[in-house]
Amino acid sequence: MPKMSQNQRAETIIGDATSFKGTIISKENIRIDGKHEGELTTQRDLVISESGQVKGIVQADNILLGGSLEGELKSTHKLMLLPSASFQGKAEMVTLIIEEGARFQGECQQKEKEKRK
Repeated sequence: MPKMSQNQRAETIIGDATSFKGTIISKENIRIDGKHEGELTTQRDLVISESGQVKGIVQADNILLGGSLEGELKSTHKLMLLPSASFQGKAEMVTLIIEEGARFQGECQQKEKEKRK
């Protein structure tokens, strides 16, 4: 699985033997290797690894999906689905990358890139 962009690491990790139900609000990078059900919001990047399973509402700057996500997601920049990814729901982003083998089922809305002032 590709790593986050250079000089970035996940400050918050839900391990593969962990299940979490509820709301996560963060200003840091998050990596989900286990299961999360609920709402997840971060001002930085979100990685859902191949073993990660998320169900609910997700908001992040960039989202890298290698596992499964069911629900609603909003990315202020890029959503990337790796070959092992499975998405079902409603997605909103500026840039969408779907690698061969990934599953995308649902609605997709591509937003315009924000203009710098």
